[in-house]
Amino acid sequence: MSQEENEVKRKKLTPDEWEKKHQDRQNRKLEMAQRDDMDFVSRKAEDTSDFIKLIGTTDFLVNTLRKSMGRKRRIDGTKAVQFISRIEAIKDELNLWNAEVSRDLKTNYKPPYGYENPLKE
Repeated sequence: MSQEENEVKRKKLTPDEWEKKHQDRQNRKLEMAQRDDMDFVSRKAEDTSDFIKLIGTTDFLVNTLRKSMGRKRRIDGTKAVQFISRIEAIKDELNLWNAEVSRDLKTNYKPPYGYENPLKE
């Protein structure tokens, strides 16, 4: 990126420019909300923002990984399967963490669709 481009990015926006940029961002969010492949997460804890950022990157990489296993084979199939297995294990570990914390907080853990409570008796 050239120095001129950097200076343009650093330029302070006028209140009207800022409002237009903010409104454009809100409009994009509303458009995305209507898509079938979108879900939303309410951020009640600061940690959730970290998870949201990680999930966005993970979603992109898992999608790219799965597509790269096809005809073009940009990645070795054995390595791809290892990556997929690891992400599955991470999901199972998070589900177990949720169940354990719920149990210790004496709250009912209702796992998300497609998962079972790993501590269910």
